[in-house]
Amino acid sequence: MKKVLVNEKVSPDALNILKQAAEVVYIPSGDHGEIISMLKEITCIMLDTTIKFTGELMDSAPNLKVISRTGTGVDNVDVEAATQRGIMVLHTPDANTVTVAEHTVAFIGALKKHLVFLDSETRQGKFKIARRYYLPVDLDGKTLGIIGYGRIGKQVAKKCIGAFNMKVIIYDPYISDDVVAPGVTRYSDETKVYKEADIVSIHCPMTSETRNHVGEKLLSLMKPSAYFVNTARGNIVDEAYVCKMLDEGKLAGAGFDVLANEPPLDNEIFLKNPKTIVSPHSAALTNECTVRVACEAAQGIVDYLEGRKPKSIFNRKGLNL
Repeated sequence: MKKVLVNEKVSPDALNILKQAAEVVYIPSGDHGEIISMLKEITCIMLDTTIKFTGELMDSAPNLKVISRTGTGVDNVDVEAATQRGIMVLHTPDANTVTVAEHTVAFIGALKKHLVFLDSETRQGKFKIARRYYLPVDLDGKTLGIIGYGRIGKQVAKKCIGAFNMKVIIYDPYISDDVVAPGVTRYSDETKVYKEADIVSIHCPMTSETRNHVGEKLLSLMKPSAYFVNTARGNIVDEAYVCKMLDEGKLAGAGFDVLANEPPLDNEIFLKNPKTIVSPHSAALTNECTVRVACEAAQGIVDYLEGRKPKSIFNRKGLNL
């Protein structure tokens, strides 16, 4: 029986799916040394974000046929190297859509209402003072700018229009006009989104094009009363410049689920800034979503092992599938 390595703690449901078609090598601790020692024996691996899966590691796994990512992004996998070696790279682009969109909307609400700061002030005995700061801002009628109108971007737009009556403007050069929902305005000029939005939210994948894309040129266009949210990937955004704007009063607040350094380094300025809200790359890590994602990743492996074409092959074109 083929061996499948699972390098993270996953639900029993996902493991049971895998056990239908393979012998499972389960390393819930994620210990890198233990994982590397098992590579030569495996046919497939179910992979999280903690390992950078390089061509060198692939060469240590001569029988490897499938890398199945428990998530949407595959930036920790050398996809080109995998494609050259005929290895399928699978991902789960549908399983976490609603969950990440909910986290994004929660960030938007928390930032605009200053919930974290007001909670802290209240706990410090400043009840009477804090309620007269008049910091919270209405969401109704405000403009949300979305960069990247894919699955998650669409859900964020839908939720913000439905719940808060927000105006939504988007920038995405890779979509056709027919996928833009009613009530959403598409701009062909990205700079207009940054200039006009009361909140800018990032929802594009990490690619060579988007790496370090959101820097001074774009961020400096934002209104001092605006807020910035990133639940995509940390290296897309210049965090230091975001902090500079916050410190100088040129940006009202920022919410980040993803950082350039994960885990963050000691003395990260972004974590120390009182105008930021940060979560530990956990937007997709609800109880329900982690089960869905793991089960989808497992099912992709089983489909391959049983002779079916997996649903979400990231490097489908490169493998001519």
